[in-house]
Amino acid sequence: MKKITLLFTLLVAGAMFAQTNTAVKNSNGVAIVINEIDADQTGTDEMEFIELYSDGASASLDGLVVVLFNGSDDASYNAIDLTGFSTDANGYFLIGGDAVPGVDIALGADNVIQNGADAVGIYVGNAVDYPTDTPATETSLQQALVYGTSDDDDVELLAALGETIQYDENINGNKDTESIQRAADGTYCVGAPTPRATNIDCNATCPLSVFVVSVDCDAVTDGVDTYTTTLSFTGGGTAAYTITATEGTISGDNPSTVADGSIIISGVNEGVDFDYSVTGGNCDITNTINAQDCEPATVVNNIAELRAGVVGNVYTLSGEAIVTFQQTFRNQKFIEDATAAILIDDVNGNITSIYSIGDGVTGITGFLGDFNGMAQFSVIEDAGAASSTGNTVAPQTVTVAQLNANPNDYESELVQLDIFNIDTNGDTEWSSGIEYLMIENGSGDQYTFRTTFFDADYIGEPFMQEVFITGLITERDNGSYFITARSLDDFTTTAGVAENNIEGFTVTPNPAKTQVTFSTVASEILNVAIYDVTGKQVMNIANAQGTVNVSNLTTGIYIVRATENGQTSIAKLVIE
Repeated sequence: MKKITLLFTLLVAGAMFAQTNTAVKNSNGVAIVINEIDADQTGTDEMEFIELYSDGASASLDGLVVVLFNGSDDASYNAIDLTGFSTDANGYFLIGGDAVPGVDIALGADNVIQNGADAVGIYVGNAVDYPTDTPATETSLQQALVYGTSDDDDVELLAALGETIQYDENINGNKDTESIQRAADGTYCVGAPTPRATNIDCNATCPLSVFVVSVDCDAVTDGVDTYTTTLSFTGGGTAAYTITATEGTISGDNPSTVADGSIIISGVNEGVDFDYSVTGGNCDITNTINAQDCEPATVVNNIAELRAGVVGNVYTLSGEAIVTFQQTFRNQKFIEDATAAILIDDVNGNITSIYSIGDGVTGITGFLGDFNGMAQFSVIEDAGAASSTGNTVAPQTVTVAQLNANPNDYESELVQLDIFNIDTNGDTEWSSGIEYLMIENGSGDQYTFRTTFFDADYIGEPFMQEVFITGLITERDNGSYFITARSLDDFTTTAGVAENNIEGFTVTPNPAKTQVTFSTVASEILNVAIYDVTGKQVMNIANAQGTVNVSNLTTGIYIVRATENGQTSIAKLVIE
């Protein structure tokens, strides 16, 4: 498998920034802060920890909860109650892996704190207030820290938590051996971990900032090509610095005498990784550049051929694909042709042409990738202006059974489901980053709707029942599939579909207690099925014209599905 080089890797060395939030105060007015976080270590990450610190010994943490957020969807993945706990005699409190010496709350053996871009926040409340996939929010937030390991800034997560700085644990190129630590002025810097001990002196950190601008092939042929890495730096002219690299030739500006400039490392053979270092003064910056594979792209005719390719290889999609949806998050676009569909993930913004839904795009080139099981196409160059406009991709009408039988066949495709009930989790309107159980019309089969697109126009709108839902099929966690509508236009109420309505169909009385009467204008053979809110069929009545005994139904809301002469009507039934 070929490696995909992460461009624009941020390696900023210990700069000081202003913090927008303030320290938490407990019920006794004692300040509590996020003092240190170590989210990445060598190997299996057994020593991850979050350290809190109190302005005073043995401070109560009652009424507070630490919430961990996943930057992939900007929603929570863990919440830790602090009620009943206190900081130690020196003001420290540790949350982390089982192997962390003296940990106060143990979260598990390893990989308990995600590497980033992610976040940790202290809230007023309890863990039950923040179930998994709770969207990041400033409500009840006391302090937050957004962090990463040379990840691009998660601007949506920063905005959701009211932050402006994403701190980089890999700022010195030593993410496996350093942690993010709070300074006296509320900013953070990076250095050797100090659990239950005084943090490093951030004023003694390196003033030089170095980051990767690009890693580009010098040529793309069937032979052995070379590639060039361009680094940019700020904070130079502050010490005598030495630049070394294990491969290639170094040129460009000298940070010993130039404040801001570029360092070029050229002539490295494709397929060869290398390390570079910048040392001097308080600085000891090291980083590994993953090799480029400068091979011509394999041409594929359609998306089905692309999806059948090798993850990590470069492909050019010669056929035209139609844009079915796009969002600002990671510049993502869903494209589809007659054979299949795929998600374009363009985190570096390599696509500069402006497209609209319905535009055709031809000649896209990029890496075939995979994230949590979902195929992705990471575009490496702009494909140019739309090759056609105004196209319509008709959604496939599918059943839940079809989706569940061959889920990967529908991944990223536009489909339509006939849904007559949505479990709203007690909510009254759509919320971002939430999963909702849906019941399919007729079969009672269940499928999950996930509000993945955080800025969709139906977020905050009231729920709709008895609808056809058009949406895109996405995958998370290597096997969990969801449908997500793109906008309000993807919801069509079944009441508007005349051929599915039985003339004059009524259910009386409603609410009912022990008996109901079903009637229609035609008064022909009427078959009725009754489902509870989970989609389970609880009654099936053949030839239901007239009065039916429903005394065996418990108090609650039910869905009635009636058929007569090939027509269908759906109604709600309330049992008192």
